[in-house]
Amino acid sequence: MKKIALVPVYNEESTLLSVLDGLLSVVDGIVIVDDGSSDRSPFIPLDRAGGHVDIRVFRLPENRGMSAALREGFVHLAGRLDRAELDPDDMVFTIDADGQHDAGEIRLLCNYMEANRLDVVLTRRNFTLYPFHKRLGNSLMTLWGSLWSGFRYYDVESGFRAMRLKVLPPLLDYYTGFRYSCAQEIAILTSRLGFRVSNDFVTVIRLYRSQTRPRDVMINALLGFWAFTRWAFRSKVVRREALARPVMSSEP
Repeated sequence: MKKIALVPVYNEESTLLSVLDGLLSVVDGIVIVDDGSSDRSPFIPLDRAGGHVDIRVFRLPENRGMSAALREGFVHLAGRLDRAELDPDDMVFTIDADGQHDAGEIRLLCNYMEANRLDVVLTRRNFTLYPFHKRLGNSLMTLWGSLWSGFRYYDVESGFRAMRLKVLPPLLDYYTGFRYSCAQEIAILTSRLGFRVSNDFVTVIRLYRSQTRPRDVMINALLGFWAFTRWAFRSKVVRREALARPVMSSEP
């Protein structure tokens, strides 16, 4: 089973190198998607290329938001899965490039998924470093995601996630990857698509940094609802088509 880290990057030259160094000992591959950085972020991975870890770098021509960067990485990994370069049970871990996540937890997260036979884990953050207004906002967004996913979440907004690669093809049928829609879309869709999901793995956040604007929150919430709507509509169509199929009799 291979472990691959997917790292969206936007102007993170001050922290990216340390994040990569932390990942090299715990994963088999790293996919970096640069989201139109204006600093040296896209060139830093070249210093770590080679060795036993496969590092691949993709660049978006302009800044399109974290969700678009994740989609680029998901599409790349789904393509490798389709070409049988990777296995459906291989794992992808999304991790931020600003150093707030501890790459050392990937081993623990992997063991947790294996022990509980899970397909998706959205980590649950320790909010010790977070101000009250941030914790309140996260609680409201988590209730929103829980409503449309049909699953009781405790923290849908964490950027540290683990998914088996078999999740990506059906997820990409619905996932828009627009600006900062990723948190709600991934939480709602993976649950509604029938994957085994958990939100009980508690992760320690090593620093607090938030650049979320009110517009980003609205986009996240609206696209979460839109993801549910598209899933519900397609499910209804599939059920209708199944009912319309003629029943073949087994009698002579």
